[in-house]
Amino acid sequence: MTPVTKIKIFAVFALILAAQESQAIAHHNAAPGSQAANPVIGANFLGLYLRGPKLPQDSKQVPHNGFSLQESEFSFSSDVDPYFKASAVFSVAQENGQSEFSISPEEVYFETLSLPWVNLRVGKFKAAFGKQNSLHTHAYPFIDSPLINQQLFGAEGLNEVGASAAVLIPASWFIEIIAQTFTTRNEALFNSPNSGDLGGLLHLKNLWDLNDDITFEAGLSGVLGTNSADQTASVCGADLTLKWRPASGGKYKAVSFTTEFLYGKRKEIKDSDSGLSAEKITGLASWLQYQFAERWWAQGRVEKAYGISQFPGSANDFKVSTLLGFFPSEFSGLRMQYDFHNLASNTTDHTLGLQYIISIGAHPAHAY
Repeated sequence: MTPVTKIKIFAVFALILAAQESQAIAHHNAAPGSQAANPVIGANFLGLYLRGPKLPQDSKQVPHNGFSLQESEFSFSSDVDPYFKASAVFSVAQENGQSEFSISPEEVYFETLSLPWVNLRVGKFKAAFGKQNSLHTHAYPFIDSPLINQQLFGAEGLNEVGASAAVLIPASWFIEIIAQTFTTRNEALFNSPNSGDLGGLLHLKNLWDLNDDITFEAGLSGVLGTNSADQTASVCGADLTLKWRPASGGKYKAVSFTTEFLYGKRKEIKDSDSGLSAEKITGLASWLQYQFAERWWAQGRVEKAYGISQFPGSANDFKVSTLLGFFPSEFSGLRMQYDFHNLASNTTDHTLGLQYIISIGAHPAHAY
């Protein structure tokens, strides 16, 4: 571990201890009934064991065969004053190609509290694109994100510095429009060399209560910006989610079905004969989650992707995943996942994954 990495890790833990001590002192000195505005602190730890014939044996590669610490997240959040709230999430994960772990700000932003019908956010945050991109790793429905999301947005997803405005439309159902602008530094989709280039995103979310037990959600997303070829890269997507949890006995049974379609034009390459040749990628991921007991979940996912550049040949990729999850509480979980992967090169791959998820401290509610 390099001295710089040690200093970064020490700084994070020093910040955690200082915040805890400050919170304890404020609580001791606070008048009865008062609320001290100190950050609430939480942490998530994800451990992973993988076994697959095509996974590398080199522990410096991510992912690789054997045991690994997939990721640790440390979160801080607090109301700044009656007008603003601030949140920060720091991720500790292994750098690909190295044995070292690095610390990076996953989300650091502030947002408004008192504006009617609109929420403004400024800082670094996960873009509000579809169902998968806005999730943190510990909240993924499966151990990994869908193939099409990885190809279009990279392993970390679309997570940039910018500004966001979410407007709640007055209607008889839940309808929200989110507009965002951000830097185009995402290496997979944009990687623009010009720091002044900005991307834009629009997201429409609709949610209906069909009855006391069933909700239906439909969303549309679009994003565009300048890429490394000085062309416009764009992605559009649509997602549908149907959830059933009975009002009576919902603690023991639930079903959720989600499907998400993405179409992206990632870059354009100049060809001497035909001019510009666009790299287009299309993918669909659908997954079903079934809670059959208080602490047990069974899940399945089917994925299909076309035009993935790193897999030549028939230019398609197909993957099926099954998962069994055991969650003793909302703060811990064990998951076992099996993947059958039919690569575009007409070869197959099989992977078994075992994951544990541990949460301590404050644990904010996940997005619905």
